[in-house]
Amino acid sequence: MAISAAVREYRDHRDGVTRTLDRARPWLNLGHNEAWDALLQFRQELSKRMQEFQVFKHKALFDPMIQQGGPRQKIGRQLKAECIKLGTDYTAFQWKWTHADVGVRWPEYRLSALAMMATIRKALADQDAIIQKLEVMTGNGRP
Repeated sequence: MAISAAVREYRDHRDGVTRTLDRARPWLNLGHNEAWDALLQFRQELSKRMQEFQVFKHKALFDPMIQQGGPRQKIGRQLKAECIKLGTDYTAFQWKWTHADVGVRWPEYRLSALAMMATIRKALADQDAIIQKLEVMTGNGRP
């Protein structure tokens, strides 16, 4: 896969994740009984999107950067480590709330979900900034 095509696909995956977050967000303004079933569907969708995105980023972007060596190797390793951490954080979030009485702890869940959404958005923004910087450095859309 050409790198510029990989960057376009990266953006498509990223946009899918952020659209899922955008669609889920209003449900957190409701009570547990009104929101829980819908949020379950969003969590399943988000989990699938994030897993597919992680696999794609590692295979098409981060691993090739690591294999190139030089300064890109360090950046690729950093991006890969941060991506793995985000996946681990999201899995921990899911695990915690799958085994909790969310109906009783709804205010805590709501704040936790909002924080997780912010964490995902920040991680994606940080990755975007690095990918964009690499594109500018090469001048041809290739990180």
